[in-house]
Amino acid sequence: MMNAAFSALKADSTYEAMNVAHDKLAPTFDRLRREGVRGLNITMPFKTAVRDLLDSSDPRAERIRAVNTVSREGGVYRGYNTDVDGILGPLRARGVSRIQSAAVIGAGGAARAFCAAMQELRCNRLLVIARDPVRAESLSLEMTQSFPSMSISPARIGGRVASDFQLLFNASPEGSEGVPTPQEVLDLVGPDKIVFDAVYSPSRTALIEAAEASGATAIRGEEMLLDQAIQALRIWTGLEPPREVMRLTLSRFLEEPPA
Repeated sequence: MMNAAFSALKADSTYEAMNVAHDKLAPTFDRLRREGVRGLNITMPFKTAVRDLLDSSDPRAERIRAVNTVSREGGVYRGYNTDVDGILGPLRARGVSRIQSAAVIGAGGAARAFCAAMQELRCNRLLVIARDPVRAESLSLEMTQSFPSMSISPARIGGRVASDFQLLFNASPEGSEGVPTPQEVLDLVGPDKIVFDAVYSPSRTALIEAAEASGATAIRGEEMLLDQAIQALRIWTGLEPPREVMRLTLSRFLEEPPA
């Protein structure tokens, strides 16, 4: 998707995927810095840890303490969070301008981005649901400090969870290849809800299937992936990305992923 965009923009750039071991983030980043790499995307589980290696972060990334996009600017490396744009884009495309109440599954970097997105949509109540109640409580307390206008509370998957929310967002690996979605999560789906799954492989997760079957508004992870990538390209190049080229390339990739 990124290389197709660079080609369409006639930009002299290439985009390559890297697998980095948990204990190799710092030396890998130092090497890329020495090589003068123009930009990076950061994925799980490094979205919070990478902040310590950067020269600065923009206010949004600093507020949620999570970075998924890095740009070299004037010789220094600055962090951004375009996951927030990836969440807001598909919602706004459906005419959503305000969310009264929401719930997020997970307590990692994508959940942090969701909190920022809900702040921008003037959300009043937010529920953080995770397998580990300690992580859910920790993120709730941290995000309450960042977004005091929202009432943020923790809950545990399998515990008592109030389901009177407008939007359900999956920010966890639940539903990805080889990771089953707990029935307790599927039970949170209802016809009057928006159900947004950040998982993009498979495209139709168990959560998306449950949402479609119930009559809920279902938003697939590939929409978030596309919108966050478009914003990252804007940051790196200062140009307007070729959205349709990127969308078609992503769609083909997800239909026929490389072996």
